[in-house]
Amino acid sequence: MKSYVFFIPVALLVLSCAKPNEKIEPVLRELDETIDNRQRFENEKQDRIARLKKDLQETDNIHKRTELYYSLFDQYKNYQYDSAFVYAKLLEKNALQEGSKIEYRAKSQVALLHCFKSVGFFNEAVDVIRAFDPKDVPAPICAEFYFLGAETWQNLSSFVSGTEALASKYDAEKLECYDKVLEYAAPDSYLYGYANLDKMLIENYSDSLAISARDAFIVMNDWDDHQKAVQYSILSEAYNKVQKYDEAVYYRALSAILDIRSCTHETTSAKVLAGHMYARGNIDRAYKYIQQAQYDAEFYNSRLRKAEISTILPIIENGRYNWLNNQRLLLFIILSVIAGLLALTVVLLLVLRSRNKVLAQTHADLAEKTDLLEKSNLSLTDAIAKLSEANEIKDQYIIQSLYGNTAFVNEVNEAVNEAVRDITLKRPDEARTTLYHIGIKKERARIAASFDTAFLKLFPNWLDEFNSLFPKESQIRLAEDGTMPMDVRIFALMRLGFDNAAEVAEYLNLSIDTVYVYKARLKGKALVDKEEFDSRIMAIPKP
Repeated sequence: MKSYVFFIPVALLVLSCAKPNEKIEPVLRELDETIDNRQRFENEKQDRIARLKKDLQETDNIHKRTELYYSLFDQYKNYQYDSAFVYAKLLEKNALQEGSKIEYRAKSQVALLHCFKSVGFFNEAVDVIRAFDPKDVPAPICAEFYFLGAETWQNLSSFVSGTEALASKYDAEKLECYDKVLEYAAPDSYLYGYANLDKMLIENYSDSLAISARDAFIVMNDWDDHQKAVQYSILSEAYNKVQKYDEAVYYRALSAILDIRSCTHETTSAKVLAGHMYARGNIDRAYKYIQQAQYDAEFYNSRLRKAEISTILPIIENGRYNWLNNQRLLLFIILSVIAGLLALTVVLLLVLRSRNKVLAQTHADLAEKTDLLEKSNLSLTDAIAKLSEANEIKDQYIIQSLYGNTAFVNEVNEAVNEAVRDITLKRPDEARTTLYHIGIKKERARIAASFDTAFLKLFPNWLDEFNSLFPKESQIRLAEDGTMPMDVRIFALMRLGFDNAAEVAEYLNLSIDTVYVYKARLKGKALVDKEEFDSRIMAIPKP
């Protein structure tokens, strides 16, 4: 037999994690949405049943029909009692035929025991248990039968709760069934783990162990939705017993969600959760969950569940009736207060209406004047900025012009004096040569260099901003002496305000056509449209 001691340390580790009470509202919202969408899960269930029934209609083989009876019973067993019982009886009928497999008789007993146990027909369930013979029956079927037997004895023990002698007798029968489950079930199966855990808790019960071991059993295994719903339901009951109601509500809600998704109508989670909601004063959800429980009981046709629900349904409906009356009274009070406030508002509105007109006009005048003032301020700020830039440009170029003109005047003066001497000495050829080489071309080069130096001082970011408009292979560089190419100098003049091609041509000693050619050639290499290029140049800021 597998030891159950390993559950304890793992469970303690699980319980050290965040508690679920912070997740109650999200899980309840998920449950509400699941209830609203339950028809989708019902449709999927009906599709599976329809496919099995179709297969049943298409076969005459007795063995295959028996297997399909069991598959249909399996679909109906937690879904709808009447249909489950029909297929259980069909299984029994086939199993009693001559030549039928022992396995089929065992499966029919499993099906009948499940039906009798689920609706509270305990005498019939006990008769089935007493009649079962495990000889030559496959081990998984034996394990399932004895597990249902243990559930039957548990239900009987709960039914006679308070009568110690009977309860002890039924508990002993349950333990015997669990021993059988552990004998026949695979060690890694759900039934083995469930029986092993319950047996451990019967023999060594404590509240903390009931929680920690159950939690570990859930976490360590990947069960289907119905199996997890059962385990969450038991875990919720364990938390409820130690008065940890937030955790009890959380796990009960998870169980109810999985019941709906697995189309399990033989369930108690929605009913118990409705009681929790009622105790918390959440009447709206209590009513919604008891309606879900009633729907399940009626759909499954479980007399036992209907009787259980009938004890709590009137209480919740009465609470909901009182809650609705209180809501109506509160609504009446609120509407009365609102009506009074509305009347007072109308009076105040009439008193203040005339003053509001004057204030509105004053406000409009102020807004208009403020708008005009803001526009004036913006214009003034722009003008000041442009004036400041123009002054700085002017200062730079005045200084450069003074240095350049002074040097040029000195050169011209020296050349003229030399030419005068040559003429005086009657050396006309030498005088002509001196005047021819007076340095006009050199002076133009110096003026261009002077312009470039002053401009790059004013716009140190010019080169980077200008190159950003071109692909990498077309970006320009300054000459070794720090001067700009002629085509770039044309756009530098434009940035300073020389937007007339004739003025640019005159300043640079070029023809107007040459200026246009330079500009067109550069624009053709740019990353931006030609129409946008000039505006992007003018937008280059001065730091």
